[in-house]
Amino acid sequence: MKGDFERYLSAKATVDDRALDRDVLGRFRADLRGRADPHILEAGAGTAAFCRRFLSWDDRPDCTYVAVDTDPALLATAREEILDTARAMGFEAVLVDPAEPGFDVDFDVDVAGGTPVATIRLSGPAHVDVHLVTGDALTVASQGRWDALVAQAFVDLLSPADVERLVSGVAADSLVYFPITFDGGTAFAPSHPADDAVLDAYHATMVGADGHRLGARAGRRLRTLLPDLGVDLVAVGDADWTVDPTANGYPADEAYFLDVVVDTVADAVRGRVPDETVDAWLAARREQRKAGELGFVARNLDLYGRRRERE
Repeated sequence: MKGDFERYLSAKATVDDRALDRDVLGRFRADLRGRADPHILEAGAGTAAFCRRFLSWDDRPDCTYVAVDTDPALLATAREEILDTARAMGFEAVLVDPAEPGFDVDFDVDVAGGTPVATIRLSGPAHVDVHLVTGDALTVASQGRWDALVAQAFVDLLSPADVERLVSGVAADSLVYFPITFDGGTAFAPSHPADDAVLDAYHATMVGADGHRLGARAGRRLRTLLPDLGVDLVAVGDADWTVDPTANGYPADEAYFLDVVVDTVADAVRGRVPDETVDAWLAARREQRKAGELGFVARNLDLYGRRRERE
């Protein structure tokens, strides 16, 4: 049975799929397709949703794919879901346990600063070695020499110095793709009298306790920051999360996704907004969701660039 956070990640998959800017994604796919046996890192991978999306493409290159996350439970789910996706796509999939005697891979993920928990060797439509690694994404990223870096819905949690570490291991002329990066807008419909107070306070929490995170305007801040860090932007596009009620309720498990978003906002602003205001806002939003009347939009950007030659 899925834990609460795993269910949230699963529930937002359909929201993510709608959000991705197809033009930006297409530029990334076309450039990745031209690489010979690239080493790809998915930072903050969770249940490796992007890896599964990659495996579904018909133009995926042979590659080594490393998915890193701090949570081994999420990676255990990733292992099973990658196996299911790969087999559904016609791959022959072999699961290799790093604890087995004679374990060997063609890419030393230990040197990259993480601990391998599983390797999935895929053959058939393409040859892909997927390494699931527990560890700090910034450490793994900075100690590698990656041909492509993917970090979905992750970079807004970082400071500028963290982003510098994240991209420091990307090889010259290689690819940096940051889809679904939050960019300063959250809205619910219908409107509520407390929206301004609650949502302004919510956005203010995103700078973190030390005040150094990219925060609520991460997407637009990255547009300036990445070129300063040696990453020239190739394409940027809107990637807004949108959830709207239909006559038949919400698609897939998006009602649960909305429940988590509403509760997260309310929890985040307690102590910044009077409790009675938060309670009234939360009660109204929960009732609207149960009635199938609540809509939601979050402003995000997809950013794709290439690491320039180091000077």
